[in-house]
Amino acid sequence: MGVVTRPGSVVWYERLAWSALVVGLASAAANHAEFAKYYHQYHGGNLILMVIVNALQLLWIWLVARRRQNWARWISLLWLMLGILGTADRIGDVGERFQLTPVATILHYVALAIWMVSVTLLFRGDAREWFSRKRFASGA
Repeated sequence: MGVVTRPGSVVWYERLAWSALVVGLASAAANHAEFAKYYHQYHGGNLILMVIVNALQLLWIWLVARRRQNWARWISLLWLMLGILGTADRIGDVGERFQLTPVATILHYVALAIWMVSVTLLFRGDAREWFSRKRFASGA
């Protein structure tokens, strides 16, 4: 068996997905008021939930980018679409959110934009072939 090389689209998906995760964490860290509100409301349980969710995101990126799980690629698209719908639902609050926490709001939308680009890369031609598990020539 020859070595299967990941296509450029998948490599860039992984890089951008990691970047979106980091930017999302920065957005959460920049929103001190919301973090404090949930921290006191749930007595630290939200911090545990954040750790679990981020660990699951790391696992998800690995499943898609390294394990070639086609079903995970499609669920990524579904999650992205739901995330866009959820953001569109709050679009009327953008001005207020920007006034309260401008850095967190900007970072939130930057992370969403990065996720959009990364998931889109999973549906380019080279990525589709890779997820279909077709053999690549070595060094391809």
